[in-house]
Amino acid sequence: MIRKHKAAYLARLREDADLASRVFEGDVPPLNGEPRNRYVNVYVNSGVRRVERFMGSQSEATFTYTVHSVSVSADAAQELSDRVMAQTLDHVLIVEGRVCRRLIHTNSQPTAIDRDISPPLWYAVDQFDVTSSPA
Repeated sequence: MIRKHKAAYLARLREDADLASRVFEGDVPPLNGEPRNRYVNVYVNSGVRRVERFMGSQSEATFTYTVHSVSVSADAAQELSDRVMAQTLDHVLIVEGRVCRRLIHTNSQPTAIDRDISPPLWYAVDQFDVTSSPA
């Protein structure tokens, strides 16, 4: 189930022309042999399941997408974060066999710089939740 939700979210982000080639899950491959300096990295948790029916198995699931928008400056990282927001907020994912509620923004962190790499890169972190039930 998690793979279908993850694929639907990544596809939604990639509908934005600027994000299409910049969205990754976990591992960010080099571009032309060089580390990338502008990208979006998405991490998905394994979800939280709840019983929604009086009798039966756990059927409602909530997945959290943690999105790191990374670039060479704070403004550029925030611009990527804005694009992610535009693609995410209030969107309803289409997941086969499930009925999804609209995506909601649940958390963010202040834009920060990672000085452990050279050159240093800025990143903005946002979290979004989607809750779905069987169709």
